[in-house]
Amino acid sequence: MSLLFVTHLLQIGLFVGGFWIAEALLQIGGFEGAAMARPLDYLYFSAVIYTSLGIGNIVPTGHLRFLVGVEALNGLLLIAWSASFLFATMNRLWDWQPCVEPED
Repeated sequence: MSLLFVTHLLQIGLFVGGFWIAEALLQIGGFEGAAMARPLDYLYFSAVIYTSLGIGNIVPTGHLRFLVGVEALNGLLLIAWSASFLFATMNRLWDWQPCVEPED
């Protein structure tokens, strides 16, 4: 469980770096709304997009919107995969007792 959490945080961190590079170095877009002055602002925005919360207080502009869409899709797929993986692991490791005995 902790490993999955850390993996998701690392994925969010990769997108933080991508957003910073795209905005500051490549200048293919920017952000409107709340100021993106500190690294934690990028982390906040990336976590909101990755988890598909979509709060909307920071809005990407230009071609940066495509990278935001990729992160949202990636986050949706990886969070769903993590939930499926945890369910499969619990199903394999735990002995489930039926709630009702089947009738013959």
